[in-house]
Amino acid sequence: MRTEKYLKNVFMYLMIAVFLLSLCSCKKQKKDEKDIKEDETISEDVTKNESEDSQEIVVPEEKTDGSIKYQIDIVDEGEIIFYSSSGYYRYGPSIMKNEDGSYDAWFSSPGNSGSQWDWITYRHSDDGISWNEEEIVLKPTPGSKDQCSVCDPGLIYFGDYYYLGYTGTDYYEGNGSKNSAFVARSKNPDGPYEKWNGNGWGGAPEPIIEYEGDPKGWGIGELSFVIKDDDLFIYYTNVDVSGGYIELCKADLVEDWPNTIRFKDQVLLREHQDSLDVVYDEKNDVFIGFSIFLRMSSGSTLIMYTSPNGKLFEEADRKKDGIEEYAHNMGIAKSKEGWISSDELLLIGYAYGKDWGRWNTRFQQIMITRQ
Repeated sequence: MRTEKYLKNVFMYLMIAVFLLSLCSCKKQKKDEKDIKEDETISEDVTKNESEDSQEIVVPEEKTDGSIKYQIDIVDEGEIIFYSSSGYYRYGPSIMKNEDGSYDAWFSSPGNSGSQWDWITYRHSDDGISWNEEEIVLKPTPGSKDQCSVCDPGLIYFGDYYYLGYTGTDYYEGNGSKNSAFVARSKNPDGPYEKWNGNGWGGAPEPIIEYEGDPKGWGIGELSFVIKDDDLFIYYTNVDVSGGYIELCKADLVEDWPNTIRFKDQVLLREHQDSLDVVYDEKNDVFIGFSIFLRMSSGSTLIMYTSPNGKLFEEADRKKDGIEEYAHNMGIAKSKEGWISSDELLLIGYAYGKDWGRWNTRFQQIMITRQ
């Protein structure tokens, strides 16, 4: 009996010991699981922080444009070269400065008050102050894809030709929507101009960049050209019903260059600014885009953007004082290749006026300084 009782006691103590060992092991396992979860959380946090740190490093490298800063100074109040006394206008000047210091300029003007909404006119000046009488140099081609309007001139010169980029539409129902980008060329600044027809020059025009979105969208147009590194840089506005961008494509410097257009990409979100007139600053090796911020408002402001390669633009400076209220559709004088030198006085021009279609045109001088 004692032996049996003794064995029962031993068995009971062994069971208690096993239970206690099991309990300790369970607690340790839970602690280990907790440690693993904490380690995983720490690892996730470290990975997240590394990712965030990586983004903080990478993004500025991708947006190096923001470090290219300039200062704008308005030099004078300039001259009104067109005064709108009877509801007419001259807007969107494209200004070319020649080697002898003279200027050629092209403007959007009213058409025939009927089936042709806008024409393009031309004026010349020996000094940028006094301008000769204007000439009409481009009209819509009846029954064609630019039959409603030709406007927003943008000029470049190479291969013995002046190339006049313009905005056009054939959509009478849209009241100025569904635009596309076109081009014409001439041996002389005042014409006669022959339009690109899709395969060559002359005859019914075909767009070089065609808008294919909702007809209610403004479309594509407002061209600005720059020649750099044997490429033709073509900047243009692209606005559909959801919003818009300033975009870029390139072409070869050949006679049929519209057939070589490539590399279409967005370079600047278009929000409260106007069309962009782009130049290349030879002195600083920088592309610069000029525009009017808060266009057609009492807060209209001259704004400039910079880019090291002509692709992504960042704001560099803006100046309101000295710019007329309700300004819009500006242009800046540049060489035949689309270049400027920032150590010289620069001539800008823009339309302004509170009432729609009754816009004066002012030309004035500015200076820009690399900071």
